[in-house]
Amino acid sequence: MKNRYFWLGLLGLIVISLLPACRPAFLAADRLPWVGDEAVLFRDDFSGENVGWPTHQDSLSFAGFDLSGYRLQSGMPDFQFWSVPGLNFQDTLVQVRAQKLAGPDDNLFGLICRYQDDDNFYALVIGSDGYYGVYKRIAGEQTLIDQANLDFSAAIAQGGSAKTLQAVCQADQLALIVNGTPLIQVRDAALTHGDVGMIIGSFAEPGVDILFDNFIVVSP
Repeated sequence: MKNRYFWLGLLGLIVISLLPACRPAFLAADRLPWVGDEAVLFRDDFSGENVGWPTHQDSLSFAGFDLSGYRLQSGMPDFQFWSVPGLNFQDTLVQVRAQKLAGPDDNLFGLICRYQDDDNFYALVIGSDGYYGVYKRIAGEQTLIDQANLDFSAAIAQGGSAKTLQAVCQADQLALIVNGTPLIQVRDAALTHGDVGMIIGSFAEPGVDILFDNFIVVSP
């Protein structure tokens, strides 16, 4: 098992609550039912007008619309960088298509749920080197949930191939599915509602550059 540790450098993003919480239901982590449009709470293919996603650019980071998607890029080592659109939900199934454009495989990227502020949220992430994990950040302290370190799965195609990520945040259950393969399911009741979003992170080597597309939130 490869030891992986998080050291955070954070860019704060201000969010507001716009939508009501979705209704609770049970969803098994290893099966995702087909849902109709009536179950869709939010979707964005990043081809139209901005519906709340922030944009940012400086010499070391970029967040914004590019290449028909939404791009997060960081040139700093040991740094995490995220974006949230300003929504508020309880139980969600969040899906996005993500692809590494450049930078090291020793990275992380994935989905955020129940984001309340910079110091309180869940993140379900993978790395381009095949590692994955679920962590929570509560009152500014970040820890993995039921993992000593990020774990490895051969089901995660390494390198720059595009991947479909799904994060289930259902009652106290948090599950991560990649390309239809369930990777992990944990339980935590610290956060019950909040925003959704996307996150990237670097370790010793900077230059993480991830393109996200087809972001969708449904009621599980």
